Amino acid sequence: MQYENVEIGQVIKRISRFTVQVDLNGEVVLAHLSNTGRNKELLVPGHDISIKKAANPDRKTPYDILAVARDGRWINIDSLAPNRVVNAALRDGSLTLPGMQAPLTVHPETTWRDSRLDFAGVDATGAQWFAETKGVTLANGVHAAFPDAPTTRGLKHVHTLTMAQQEGIASYLIFVVQLSGIEDMTIYKARFPELAPAITNAKAAGVQVLAIACDVGPDHIDLAHVVRFDEGLPFEEVDSD
Repeated sequence: MQYENVEIGQVIKRISRFTVQVDLNGEVVLAHLSNTGRNKELLVPGHDISIKKAANPDRKTPYDILAVARDGRWINIDSLAPNRVVNAALRDGSLTLPGMQAPLTVHPETTWRDSRLDFAGVDATGAQWFAETKGVTLANGVHAAFPDAPTTRGLKHVHTLTMAQQEGIASYLIFVVQLSGIEDMTIYKARFPELAPAITNAKAAGVQVLAIACDVGPDHIDLAHVVRFDEGLPFEEVDSD
């Protein structure tokens, strides 16, 4: 996925949950942060940040944040990106769901029971499937982890996928790792202990978990390749600069 009209500035500071001050060629501008995670290790003063003008010129934050640079690589923190790249890949067949026969019919934003899931559809044989996508921005070297903040919503989605799988609907949890150079992914148990055992139970029920690394730059994000996922792997958060 390619972004247009991207500009690169430097982080000044985060002034609220959704607003960051950015130095853009010597001018202080306000940029909107759509990612609801902590992002403490990413929004470091002085680090490069890519932004683009918002569609609404009258908005109080005239720019949107796309990605930040850390440890020699770009990390996409656009919360809309994971769903967009997965949607496109499911539709063009470049992303396959294990056990499903292409082509897939894809329906975004589907409500089942009391949950809203990112995707639903049927495969070429008419078999029904559900998929939920989660963006991953937390990493330490080649190791990525989710979440960077407690997520009761994410836990609910895991429980919903488990129930759907038990009722015969093929269910998938897709982690989109929004940075390059990742070899494996786990659950950050110190941040939200309830999630790992829920995923273990989901896998035991037949839910399939995919972690997909991306090719990321200041102006693009594209799905690259599947990496190992194991919710039991250890993870330590890298210190902020």
